[in-house]
Amino acid sequence: MTSGRPREFDIDRALEAATQQFWTVGYEATSLQDLLKTMRLSKSSLYQTFGNKHELFLRCLDHYEQTMVSVLSEQLVRSISTERFLHDFLDGVISEAKSGRTRKGCFLVNTANELSQRDAVIARAVSSGTGHLAEVFHRAIEQGKQQEEISSFLPTKNLVDYFMTSVSGLRTMVKGGADIASLKRVIPLIMKTLFVNEPGYQ
Repeated sequence: MTSGRPREFDIDRALEAATQQFWTVGYEATSLQDLLKTMRLSKSSLYQTFGNKHELFLRCLDHYEQTMVSVLSEQLVRSISTERFLHDFLDGVISEAKSGRTRKGCFLVNTANELSQRDAVIARAVSSGTGHLAEVFHRAIEQGKQQEEISSFLPTKNLVDYFMTSVSGLRTMVKGGADIASLKRVIPLIMKTLFVNEPGYQ
């Protein structure tokens, strides 16, 4: 048997390029020509490998989510504490505001705002991706409870929901052009809520 014809392009590189394109300008504003240019593919190669635009977009959402989960999981393992891990993540969200690059926000949140109300398939993909990210923060907060960094009187799910809601708000503010000083003042408030040691909060 002869081996199949070798691929003429790097699938991972092409997928990452498409992800960056969709993430930066959104689904509707991205044309087929934009994708062909940024992915450096012919139309036939794009369709044969990734399917149509909608199918490619779903692949990009999955790629983004898997990359984020992998990076965050590694950071959690390497971090000296849950508090440091969560603080560094929040600081990283704000760092986009001072990077000088386009403020893209979160790809999943952007997609939810643009498409989830009118595309059930994409809405499910966003929900799944968000859930997988939440699992990383669930592990982090459980770890914090075991190490007695975080009080156990509040359910972990409530704390995860609060943290992710706060992150979503921060990302929206970053994308909207909020100044760094204002954003920096929010981080201690979020951390204080997570690491409060007094009962009575519901």
